[in-house]
Amino acid sequence: MKLKKSLGQHFLKDKSVVRRIADALEVSESDCVVEIGGGGGALTEELIKRNPKELVVVEIDPEWCEYLSSRFENLRVVNADAVKFDFSSLGGRWKFAGNLPYNVSTAILRNLLDHRKVFEKGVFMVQKEVADRLTASSGKDYGYLPALLSNFFSFKKLFDVPPGAFQPPPKVMSTVFLMEPKSFDMKEEELLEFERFLKKAFSHRRKKLKKNLGLKKFNGAEEVKNLIDKRAEEIPPRELLELFRELKLLGYSF
Repeated sequence: MKLKKSLGQHFLKDKSVVRRIADALEVSESDCVVEIGGGGGALTEELIKRNPKELVVVEIDPEWCEYLSSRFENLRVVNADAVKFDFSSLGGRWKFAGNLPYNVSTAILRNLLDHRKVFEKGVFMVQKEVADRLTASSGKDYGYLPALLSNFFSFKKLFDVPPGAFQPPPKVMSTVFLMEPKSFDMKEEELLEFERFLKKAFSHRRKKLKKNLGLKKFNGAEEVKNLIDKRAEEIPPRELLELFRELKLLGYSF
């Protein structure tokens, strides 16, 4: 079948990389696993060998869904967009894996935040530049999304993957990373407001927080004044969360 450039389809063909991804996921017979973007089934085949309790593949392309269903027995294939799919509808707890399409990888990860209660562990491959951003806590690679996600998940880069490991080869390096949930959580209403706060905080990267957040006349505690006199990229994720909550206590909304 013809690969669709519009869906960012670069299928992994290097079996050693496939095995390393499955190894990092540490699949046992008691695990339920979701693969995001099954494509030609290279990772699907390896995951099946690990004999999980259940394996679900979420694939956006109906043609590849049909192919996967015909190739593998006892495999549940869901034709859906992982950017919007309700992973919570699966119930229970799941391990996740996938070679995420470069053009929507961050949107998929953001969706997983909304379904964090079913998320046990994830091993994903993304563009190296995206992995660099996800693991940043300061500087030019650091932005609103890692500042948000890093409060809920830990990220660890595992290894890089060259273009030649794919068909067709992309023009960039890829990185496999491990994503694990933290014990921290918050209610949905607060999460959405915290996300709005972060988007404002990082809206103009070279400007200080007091400008981006509209706090130029702030007269609160000295500790808070010192923080808002910095740029968002200078403040680690947890401190941004604490600042958000401190400002909320002072009556600010975002």
